[in-house]
Amino acid sequence: MILFFLLSFALVYGIFGFQYVMLVSVITVFFKVRYKRSNNTWKRYIRLVVVGSLLILLAYLSSRNLAACILLNICVPFVLVFTQSSQFNPKGYFTYAMIFAFTSLIPPADLQGLGKEMLAFWMCVLILASAITVFRWFGSKPAPSSQTASGTFVELSELILLLAQPERQKELEERFWRLAHDFQQMSYHKNFFSVQTRENQLYDMVSALIQRFSYLVSDQEWRKEMDQRHVVVLTQISLFLKETAASRGIAARERQAAAAQKLLDRMNVPEGRIRVFCRSLLHMMTLILNAYKTVPREKKLARKIDWGELMYQFRFRCTLESFEMRFAMRLSIVMTISCTVSYLLPVTHAYWIPLNAFLLLQPSFEESSYRMKTRPIGTVIGCGVEFLVHPLLPGLAGQLVFALLMISLMYCAVPGTWYHPIFSTCYALTLAAMMMNETTAITLRLIYLGAAVLIVFIGNRFFFPMRKDVQFRYNYKALFRLHNNYWNIIRRGMFRLTRLSVSGEILTYFHMLYEECEAYLHSHKEMPKRKELRNVMLILWHMFSELEQMHYLVRTKHLQREEKEALIRVICAVQEDLYPIISYENIVSLRKELPEQEREIGYVLTAYLKHAELLLNYRDCIPF
Repeated sequence: MILFFLLSFALVYGIFGFQYVMLVSVITVFFKVRYKRSNNTWKRYIRLVVVGSLLILLAYLSSRNLAACILLNICVPFVLVFTQSSQFNPKGYFTYAMIFAFTSLIPPADLQGLGKEMLAFWMCVLILASAITVFRWFGSKPAPSSQTASGTFVELSELILLLAQPERQKELEERFWRLAHDFQQMSYHKNFFSVQTRENQLYDMVSALIQRFSYLVSDQEWRKEMDQRHVVVLTQISLFLKETAASRGIAARERQAAAAQKLLDRMNVPEGRIRVFCRSLLHMMTLILNAYKTVPREKKLARKIDWGELMYQFRFRCTLESFEMRFAMRLSIVMTISCTVSYLLPVTHAYWIPLNAFLLLQPSFEESSYRMKTRPIGTVIGCGVEFLVHPLLPGLAGQLVFALLMISLMYCAVPGTWYHPIFSTCYALTLAAMMMNETTAITLRLIYLGAAVLIVFIGNRFFFPMRKDVQFRYNYKALFRLHNNYWNIIRRGMFRLTRLSVSGEILTYFHMLYEECEAYLHSHKEMPKRKELRNVMLILWHMFSELEQMHYLVRTKHLQREEKEALIRVICAVQEDLYPIISYENIVSLRKELPEQEREIGYVLTAYLKHAELLLNYRDCIPF
């Protein structure tokens, strides 16, 4: 990365001049984020050129007058956070926001300068693409994404065999949760404008497959129904998954799809949780294997946005409880205030105020507060180092070498630590001292940092603060709200085919929220009613697994008329009360109307209502 920065710096400085070297810092961050990824296609570079050029244009317009400065600094950071970040990818906005923020700090004087800046940016993207290509040739190559599904099938085949071994329950749980976590991180759509491709469609289906396996992991109640017939079926499915993982080519996958259907047709085990699990797993495997089939060239469709999923994400994010909305508004307010102050101050290098504010403001309140302590410490030390070293530097060449050495050391340091700002401060002050008095540059650096800390402190404290305890309450509430969202999908599925991408997104989102809540409770052992809150989460986890099973039964048309009517009554009862907390009176009446438990849907509904009744015991400790 240091070599990439130095090469880019030399080319930009040599061809375009000193004014445009700010772009080198921006493109180096893109290199740091992307160089190990396997999806660096030419389309991504084109997207970077188009979106980056638009952001540079908007940055130029924001410097034209005060009204444009305020309007664009409100809108652009908000849109970037809202569309590029999420609670599980909080810094997704950073690279693109960095283009807008940094290029607006030292804007070109006229349209000719803007054109030159665009050319410099395009050259930086070309350097980025070339460097990543060279790294892929000589460096480590990431594993192809196609191996992810195969590896998952192998792991699931081994986990299925553990289901019949109660003495290895702990190993089963540990391996399953590790698999689920890793795959959820890959399958979660990090961007707002996610497109429907065959690759992420496969991720959706494999993610749903993993969630269906979770139906048997959380407890051991189903072990009472386990007999030799179940063991035989589980062994057959394990062997089938292992063979599927090893299959290559369309013909082999078609044979595996036929094998899955044969297992479904010949399954001779009694109704119960194991039967529901086996049938739903095989049904999903059939869908996955059919998704591998080659689509004729003339029938292939262009990649397009999944508008159903986009509308779901928009509704979910458009609330003051969502991470995306709160952080987007806070970043917009802080950048608007800092850029306005910088615009109005008739003093040189006032852009250091929004620059520091942008780096200090972090998605996490705690991390932002930490940086407001460490950055001043590192800046003061850096100013001291610069004051002592700068007089000893031999002319312009010596200053340039020292600045490049400092920026190289900065890229070796960990962002957010107290020593990271030492090197960035020395780099900035050395460049500033080429145009102004060294003592003046140091004084302004400290004053501007103090102003940035004050602005970020006010933004964090008074504008949509998001502490970890507040985020926990919002996450906890979201776990309940997702039940209602999933019930809406099941209701629609009774009358028309529903998209797996939308239900898969909700499933993944639920389990990632669950992990965050579990991590918070684990780290706050003195929290009141901690044990009760964990029990509530476990009950919700059971209920969500049962929701996924009901969705499978609905999608495969396993419902008779009276079962549809019972299911609609359950949905109405759930949505009549607060989230999935069904009143005791409704639970009693619904049980009387349930279809026979010999049918799969009746079995799953009975289990769901049992857990809904358990939830009533903890109503007083739920924090909303």
